[in-house]
Amino acid sequence: MSTGELLPCSAEAITEELLGETLKLIEPQTIQEALKAVVHYFREEHLEPSVSVDQFSSALGKVLQGFGFDVVFDEDPRINLRVEETDMARLARETTGQQYELFFFQRLRHEVRSSLRKSPNLIQFNGTRECVKRIVGAERWCNRCRWMHDQIVSYLRNCLEQDSRENCALVIR
Repeated sequence: MSTGELLPCSAEAITEELLGETLKLIEPQTIQEALKAVVHYFREEHLEPSVSVDQFSSALGKVLQGFGFDVVFDEDPRINLRVEETDMARLARETTGQQYELFFFQRLRHEVRSSLRKSPNLIQFNGTRECVKRIVGAERWCNRCRWMHDQIVSYLRNCLEQDSRENCALVIR
């Protein structure tokens, strides 16, 4: 995105959005081969864990031009993603009481359910490191932090799996 956010998308979904109606004019096998080439290029040759839509569209355009197609993409393709964000560090700051961890996990479950009511494609939790250190009471990252981080990630995955009725991705940063 133009804001620098990372959003998980499949190569097929991006291609569909980029090409629109033009996609129907190209044989599906050709599109599949082009996608394989682009994904291979970024994953294997450049070892990129993620790429921007601009990088992807540029590489896809070059591959399709190599196949003899004259392809021009819009400068700023729009991907219709609905994203719900939660600041976990804020949740940790707002959670107080004797059973700190228990209340925090209750708040986390409430946030997941609240976000899911808005039917997002993606739920993103930010501020994980600060949150974990606050819960554990650590100034620096330690083994207890790592353990608590794993617990939070596992809990969020379970919440999403149990409560989500639609296809929704989870990003924890």
